[in-house]
Amino acid sequence: MDDSLPQPFTAPSDADHDDTVRAILATAPSADEVWLFAYGSLMWNPACDFVEQQVGFVPGWHRSFCLGWDRWFRGSDSKPGLMLSLDRGGHCKGAVYRLPPDAIEANLGRLFRREMRAKPSAHSPRWVNVRSENGPLQRSPL
Repeated sequence: MDDSLPQPFTAPSDADHDDTVRAILATAPSADEVWLFAYGSLMWNPACDFVEQQVGFVPGWHRSFCLGWDRWFRGSDSKPGLMLSLDRGGHCKGAVYRLPPDAIEANLGRLFRREMRAKPSAHSPRWVNVRSENGPLQRSPL
């Protein structure tokens, strides 16, 4: 399989990832309490350290294979795989992880490097409202 990205995609640089982390954290509701909502592979392979985990619910978004068939990130030329993302409407149940307060930036950097392997990215981070079984949490980046 050819590992090169299809046009118009390029591989993001470390500086690109660092800029994305800084941009999302600049609008964080709290500088020392960041929760990460996971709805797909991050539920069983979080790709970052965390100090707490709960079941979370996100209203207004639902799990969907809306990104379609892909041969670069989820399959091969002969057997493309479906790409899961969140789409507007409904609600989604997943895992929510509280990142270590002293390593939020480093953990988001690791996560973004794993999940955002092309630019433009289909997975732009955004803050969403998350409820746990115990009530509302701080907003979480998708």
